Amino acid sequence: MFFEQKECLVTKYEAFGKAFDPSQTESKIRDYWKNNCFYKSVRNPNKKPYTITMPPPNVTGDLTMGHMMFTLQDILIRWHRAKGYEACWIPGTDHASIATEAKVTKLLADQGISKREIGREAFLKHAFEWKEKYGGRIIDSLNTLGISCDWSRNTFTMDEKYSSAVIKAIVKLYKDGLIYKSHRLVNWCPVSQSVISDEEVFPEERNGSLWHIRYIVEGNKDQSIVVATTRPETLFGDLAVAVHPSDERYAHLIGKNVIVPVCNRSIPVIADHYVEKEFGTGIVKITPAHDMNDFEVGKRHKLGLLNIMHPNATLNDKVPKDYQGLDRYVARKKLVTELENIGLLHKITPHKLVIGISERGNVPIEYYLSEQWYIKMDKLAGMTLNATRSGKLKLIPAHQEKTWEHWLTNIQDWCISRQLWWGHRLPIYTCQSCQHIHCEEKAPTQCEKCGKNNLSQENDVLDTWASSWLWTFGVHNWAKPNSEEKMDLEYYYPTEVIVTGADIIFFWIARMVMAGEYFMGETPFKHCYFTPIVRDSVGRKMSKSLGNSPDVSGVMKKYGTDAMRFSLVNQIVTGQDIFWSDDCCDLGKTFANKIWNATRFLTMNAVKLDIDPANISFDDLKTRSNDSIMGWITSEFYDVVHKTHDNISKYEFSQYTSSMYEFVWMIYCDWFVELMKPRFNENADKELARETITVALKIFDGVLRLLHPIMPFVTEEIWQQLNQNRQGKTIGLEKLPEPQSNMIDANSIQYMREVQGVVSAVRTIRGKFNIHPGTDLTVYMQDSKNRFGNLIPQMEALAKAKFNFESEQKGFCAPALVNGSEIFVSLEGLVDRNAERDRLLKKIEKISATIAGVEKRLSNEEFVKGAPAHIIDGAKKQLSINQKELEMLQESLKVL
Repeated sequence: MFFEQKECLVTKYEAFGKAFDPSQTESKIRDYWKNNCFYKSVRNPNKKPYTITMPPPNVTGDLTMGHMMFTLQDILIRWHRAKGYEACWIPGTDHASIATEAKVTKLLADQGISKREIGREAFLKHAFEWKEKYGGRIIDSLNTLGISCDWSRNTFTMDEKYSSAVIKAIVKLYKDGLIYKSHRLVNWCPVSQSVISDEEVFPEERNGSLWHIRYIVEGNKDQSIVVATTRPETLFGDLAVAVHPSDERYAHLIGKNVIVPVCNRSIPVIADHYVEKEFGTGIVKITPAHDMNDFEVGKRHKLGLLNIMHPNATLNDKVPKDYQGLDRYVARKKLVTELENIGLLHKITPHKLVIGISERGNVPIEYYLSEQWYIKMDKLAGMTLNATRSGKLKLIPAHQEKTWEHWLTNIQDWCISRQLWWGHRLPIYTCQSCQHIHCEEKAPTQCEKCGKNNLSQENDVLDTWASSWLWTFGVHNWAKPNSEEKMDLEYYYPTEVIVTGADIIFFWIARMVMAGEYFMGETPFKHCYFTPIVRDSVGRKMSKSLGNSPDVSGVMKKYGTDAMRFSLVNQIVTGQDIFWSDDCCDLGKTFANKIWNATRFLTMNAVKLDIDPANISFDDLKTRSNDSIMGWITSEFYDVVHKTHDNISKYEFSQYTSSMYEFVWMIYCDWFVELMKPRFNENADKELARETITVALKIFDGVLRLLHPIMPFVTEEIWQQLNQNRQGKTIGLEKLPEPQSNMIDANSIQYMREVQGVVSAVRTIRGKFNIHPGTDLTVYMQDSKNRFGNLIPQMEALAKAKFNFESEQKGFCAPALVNGSEIFVSLEGLVDRNAERDRLLKKIEKISATIAGVEKRLSNEEFVKGAPAHIIDGAKKQLSINQKELEMLQESLKVL
């Protein structure tokens, strides 16, 4: 049994300690969910499906703040499961070609084993062994988040069924004429010796130099031009120098030739608008095989291509012999020295520049001329644009659609080949006898053109994105489904929503839409919700390289998983970044304890009244009570039910958590519990007390169900303890409270708001004048006594005051205006006017000086420019707090 059976009602109360301890419950609950397979989804013709496919984390990954965003998917899945949908959340992992190959290569190198020496087959064996040993760590880590996936459907992108889907898709695209091979300039990682995508290149600003180099004008040894470059070693690949067509300084040179230093080749001087007259000397070298912009200039002027590098970024045999085989940076140093010795180095100046860094190799990339395989994008992009334009797909936030439109209308063909071994090998076979190309799902045994059996398979593997773009239907064995799998695909596809970061909007999201439209004839999801960027408290994007990314597992261990989930989601406002510090989790931790302590209060009073909480369920809350307090709390409850359903339907996650926080803490605990307490006194009406605790427990059961999607552990633990007659069940499968307008009495809510306003006003005056909380007050009200009726005793108890409706204010009073009505709190005998005035004047003087000091700092331009952002923000926040406090003090002084 999951929870030990209790012998009497008293022990149920004793099961709840003074605070919720997640360390005692989380692992137990995770095992309980797993062992009972609560989240396994089965096709049900009587239920509407609600499907999400998890963006597959890399098998090489560790738990990060980005993975915490899986909480949003969990909220959606748990919510719709409780709404009665057949909710299916399909998990999986991505093989991560470059990252995994790099890890396995290093592992082997540490053992003295060379990847190239052992060959492809042996290397892949090591790679699969590594995956089996380490690839499950990220899944284990994700499980600590409490996510409710159907783990029976867990998919790895190198699984046989998924690999078959990848091969089938490539073959279809090839046979449809959408795949071709071409020589082009690509992003090249010298470490992995493979082309990499733009997504795998991150910009980094570095301190560099501008080398000003003299090029002699051909036929005139006494005339030269000065070219400024950030990469002198690439001059061996120069095919021209360029000036701006309108630059009068160099108009006389256009059409002439200059001599490339050291290698002594003659190249033309050309005019092109690409040149910036203000950069360097206004003359630039054009190296089409080693710069993307130069490549385009070269095409316009038909310069051709000259590749001077090997795949590992050493110089090849197209350069002078003394430089052949040298690393690019060694060659740079040698060349600069030679240029200086022969008098062709004009000068060197400091220069800040942004260079592309290979994310996996952690070295500057090369723009490298290489023959690669490409997919034509025009047709696929058109389908994808139509998905958003027609309304079939909605992007959230909506402003992403502008970026979406721009990229898809200016799209380039997709380079899908990678020079790696780990991944899906291209199903392309070339006949070595006649060079005829075959693309087949199964390796052909002979050439269809010449009949010979001399065929060899392409060595390259697919770009990882060219595998994972099939994710939403590839997980269902799309390539070779049996009858059950085919029905699964028809039932669960398309999915409802994809939740992911905007940084992969093109590399994955747009391409998944392409795949869904092209292969399935239907957009793969109806909504795409882009999660915010998580930044640290000073605004920097969290990353391992900066060292500002928290230890997520450690934070959850310290505060509890529910606390971290709630605190993170509570900050998510669509379209805005999150500023995170671990201290944010205090909110979720105290909230979990508030829920826990509310349970203790309810069970304690249920025991006193001989009521078993196990026999009370939200499902029995059918009507609103005529009692003013219970009718009010029922209305407030159904108001929050309406709000949360609306929030989730609009993907307004922080509004969902805020609505629940406000109801549980401020309405249920701060007001309803306090209003209930007098009913549990020994002399109170027992039947009214029993009715009150019963309604309170029913609503609390509904609260637990509404909170479960965001705080699954504390709600499961409480629900199990309160429902020990329901062994083998979970709150996650209990029916969610549905909006019911007939259960909301707006007048009841407004009436109680007025009561709360009066009590709050009295409490505020008590605080302003520093009156002890235990001191009884006298309050004069102009309203009729009938206005508040039988709630006057509760008002007096909550305000610790006696309300007088029958006479005008007397003596020294502090006034307040509540909903258009005046109240007066007597201060006679409680406040020494002169002493209080002196105290307030001293405090006003002190805080005024503080405000003046902060304002002086913020008006100092040097301070504002030089101080870190968090210091400036802190000063502004301090100023705002002090100004509000000053206003309150001045108001109190007016009363005196």
